Amino acid sequence: MRNNRITQSIVVGLTTLLAAFSWSGLYNILSGGNSWLLPSICFLILLVFLSLSLLLLESKSILTISLATILISFFFPFGFKLEYLIVLTIAFFLLFFGSFRIISEKELRIKLKIFRILKCGLPLILTGLSMIIAIAYFFSPLSIQEDNKIEIPRQLFDITIQPIVNILLDKDISIPEAPTSEEISDILYTSINQEINKRSEVYKDYFSIGFAIGVFFAVKFISIFFMWLVILISWIIFKILLSLNAIKIQEKSVLKEVIET
Repeated sequence: MRNNRITQSIVVGLTTLLAAFSWSGLYNILSGGNSWLLPSICFLILLVFLSLSLLLLESKSILTISLATILISFFFPFGFKLEYLIVLTIAFFLLFFGSFRIISEKELRIKLKIFRILKCGLPLILTGLSMIIAIAYFFSPLSIQEDNKIEIPRQLFDITIQPIVNILLDKDISIPEAPTSEEISDILYTSINQEINKRSEVYKDYFSIGFAIGVFFAVKFISIFFMWLVILISWIIFKILLSLNAIKIQEKSVLKEVIET
């Protein structure tokens, strides 16, 4: 029990610290920085530690404080705006309900299946984060001009999509003049960016939020692959913690009501 409490404290503390680094990295990008790689890694690690927190935490009050701290740390690099506060409030509920679904699924399961447990709530959590990134982009120095186009960063796209394309093409099937993985990635990259800009085009004449909505769609698309990567890394770390006896799984008998006739 004592080891579990120490592990929980470390994970929650690191989650909060990583949130501050992640928001600062996002701020640097939206202020004109060109490297998406480091902030993306920070958000990836943040989501991994948040996932581990949800697997290890038993107190919902600690969870609420942890989520609130993650979102409040957004104001340090970006400053305070009423619009930020509104979106962060909505994002908090998305993060909270997503986290609550993970915890509820964990408590209901007889056998701990990490992939299924985390998959229950991570989409809501990622939707909340996507909203925050979109509103941050809307008020940033890179705020959309009328002739600008939304593009998923190519480096980030290649990191998340290229391995999947390679796996799909790794078959013992020879097709004449079949496209290479690089050509398929180029086609996907162009098609997805066109679709994102097509969706955001509808909103251009309404409060200039068209491209912010485009950013939301772009981040949501990337988050699909992020989610599975987060789940995989979280599962690996969870298994490592188990092998090191940092955490333990215990079996408990559960009383169940049955009908007798």
